[in-house]
Amino acid sequence: MDENSLNNSNVKVAVRVRPMNRREKELKTKCVVEMEGNQTILYPAISHLNKGDPR
Repeated sequence: MDENSLNNSNVKVAVRVRPMNRREKELKTKCVVEMEGNQTILYPAISHLNKGDPR
């Protein structure tokens, strides 16, 4: 792709973040998505390698 085709693109991205559920709150889970106006901020997720799903 050249620079002109990137400037003329019509791609729109929608982000929907649901409220944390009770379990997530009890586990003190941190939200990794923050919205400020029309800007979306993504924070790195902390992964627990070799621990599997705690459910």
